[in-house]
Amino acid sequence: MPAIKTILVATDFSEFSHRAGIRAAMLCSELKCGTVELLTVKEAGLPDALGVVLKSAPTVAETVLVDRAMRQLRLISGQLHDNYGIHCTNNVKFGRPVEEIVARADELSAELTVIGAHGGNFFTDLFLGNTADKLARMSKTPMLLVKNQSMKAYRQVLVPVDFSENSRRAAHTALNFAPDAHITFLHVFDVVLEEQMQYVNVAHDIIHEYHVKAGEDARHELNQFVADLEPGSRSFFRVVKFGHPGHVICDHAKSMKPDLIVLGKHGKSRFEELLLGSASRHVMEQCFCDVLIVPAPPWMESGEIGL
Repeated sequence: MPAIKTILVATDFSEFSHRAGIRAAMLCSELKCGTVELLTVKEAGLPDALGVVLKSAPTVAETVLVDRAMRQLRLISGQLHDNYGIHCTNNVKFGRPVEEIVARADELSAELTVIGAHGGNFFTDLFLGNTADKLARMSKTPMLLVKNQSMKAYRQVLVPVDFSENSRRAAHTALNFAPDAHITFLHVFDVVLEEQMQYVNVAHDIIHEYHVKAGEDARHELNQFVADLEPGSRSFFRVVKFGHPGHVICDHAKSMKPDLIVLGKHGKSRFEELLLGSASRHVMEQCFCDVLIVPAPPWMESGEIGL
């Protein structure tokens, strides 16, 4: 993964957006990033609505909105510069939040988009929920969903893997984003076939033999997966568990208490609306730590089954 030069932070000036800005600034400082851009998106029809209230032209109302938003953005960027020594730029857009965030990330060639876990007002309705889900699916850059106050660099990172190219990309991203963290790679091996075996009343000893063999194969594959990432240069924790991925990931996170979970996203396919995956959605909604969603490589035109 190339060095991070630009981080885009989408903000609606809520407390959770403030947390996103701080985390982005910390990452920028730690990774020697070039610029953090603060972007706020106002609904496209807001100038018209405000113009009616103010009895002025929409262009005048838009100027009022932009001026106010820019004052707020400059205040935040100034604080981030003073506290973390980073360079910030500010931007205001009108339109649909997800589309504008994705478009701006593309314009900037940003290596990371950062958002807060909850929005703070009716008009923008940003973040966890429908917008976060859409943004995670549509974003071509890694998307960091910030939930917690940023007190220090990421130190405990959980990376669920299914051995796909998406997982490999997520693993490398985790290594780059948290170079000094303790990283745990978690693989959840499949329960589907075992459930079907139980459904058709396959003998218990045969199911048990299948379960043991599947676990052994998973451990071997996880060891090889990790060895291929950075042969001999770092030591990592490795965990293999049986169950449904989304639930197992969150259960393991409760006991491990990671600062960050890093998940790979699928490539393009005709099932575009489902690409984020049920496990990723479950983690975004249920886990209490920050979540980083890493998109598939640009060349991956057909989706793989994964998290």
